[in-house]
Amino acid sequence: MKRLRLLAATFCLAAFPALAEPLEITDIAGRRVTVERPVERFVISEGRYIPLLALLRPDHPVEGLVGMMTTLGWTQPELEQQLYVRFPEARDIPLFGHRNADSVSVERIIDLDPQVAIFGLGDHGPGAENAELIAQLEAAGIAVLFIDFRLDPLNNTLPSVELIGRVLGEETRAAAYTDFYRARRQAVLDKVATAPSRPSVFLQVHPGRRECCWGMADGMLGPFVELAGGRNIADGTAPGPTTQHTAEFLIVEDPDVWIGTASGTREEYERGDPPVAVGPGMTAETGRDSLRRYLSQPEFASLGAVRNGRAHVVWHNFYNSPFNIVVLEAFAAWLHPELMADTDPQATLERIFEAFLPFEVDGTYFATAHRD
Repeated sequence: MKRLRLLAATFCLAAFPALAEPLEITDIAGRRVTVERPVERFVISEGRYIPLLALLRPDHPVEGLVGMMTTLGWTQPELEQQLYVRFPEARDIPLFGHRNADSVSVERIIDLDPQVAIFGLGDHGPGAENAELIAQLEAAGIAVLFIDFRLDPLNNTLPSVELIGRVLGEETRAAAYTDFYRARRQAVLDKVATAPSRPSVFLQVHPGRRECCWGMADGMLGPFVELAGGRNIADGTAPGPTTQHTAEFLIVEDPDVWIGTASGTREEYERGDPPVAVGPGMTAETGRDSLRRYLSQPEFASLGAVRNGRAHVVWHNFYNSPFNIVVLEAFAAWLHPELMADTDPQATLERIFEAFLPFEVDGTYFATAHRD
C-alpha cells in the first residue's frame, strides 16, 4: 500500500508541474516587468554575471543558464577555470554574441527559448535604449530585465542583487549578502564621518593600458571616492564617467592620493608589458612591483602622492561587480589610514569568497607603492 501511495504521489507531481507564479517587478532601468516563476531557463549578457549567480546559488550557479553573450573567461579567465572544474556543464553554455551589443543575435536568443533575458545597464551588451531588440524579445514571450553594477554601482548594486534574488527565488541568499554589504558600508561611513579633512584624489582608469590620464569621476567607481571621504579632482572638469586629462592637469592639481584601476594580467606583468597588474596570480610583492614600474615615468615623479607613499591600485574589474564593497573599504583605508587601521579589503574579499561563493580567491587585488 505504501508503495502504491508513493507511485500515486509521483504521478501527481509529474501530471501537475509547479504552477507559474507571476512576479511583478521594476528593474533597474525603471521598467515594469512580469516574470513567471519558477524561472527555469534564462540568458545573461556578459559572463561576468556568473559570480552573481554563484553568490545566489553556490551549489548550482549555471543551472537554467541557457545562453550568454560572452564567456566569463573574457574578463576572468582564472575564475572561469575554477567554474569549469566545479561545474563542467558550464563549458556547454551557448553564446549568442561576442563582445558588444551589435554582435547579439536576437534570433539566437529566441531559439534558446529562455523565459528571461538579463542584461546590464551600460555594459558591453544590449542596453535599455535598444528598444527594437527588447520589443522583439518581448514579442517572443521573453521577459527582459536590466541590472547594473557598472553605470551607477553606488546606488544599483544592492537593488540588482535583490532583483535577481527574487527572480530566481533566492531571496534568502540575496538578503544574506546585502545585509553583509550594508553592514560593511555603514562601518566605513561611521568612521569617515569623523575625518577632519577630505583628501584630494585622482582616480585613473587602466594605468599603463591607456595613455595618461583617463580619470573616473561621475559614474562607475568615481562616486566611491566621495563616499570614502575624499574629493575627486576630476569631478569639476569631467562631463561623464571617464574623461582624459593631461599629465599637466595631474601635475598642477597634485592630488593627495592617486588611485589606479589596474587591468593588467600576470602574463603581461611577467612580459614586462606596461599595464599595471593586480588580481589573479599576482602577489602583494609583484603587484607593488608592477605599480612601481608604472609610476617611474617622469609625469608621476613629482606627484606628492607618489613621493609620500599614497599611490595605490585596485583591480579594475571591481568596476562591474557585486563585490565592489571592497573598493569602498580600500578607498577609505587609503584616504583615512588613521581611522581605518583595522580595515583590510583583501581580507574582506576573502571573507566574501569563503562565505558566499563556491570558488577560492586567487591573487592579491590591491597594491600600494612604497614611499621614497
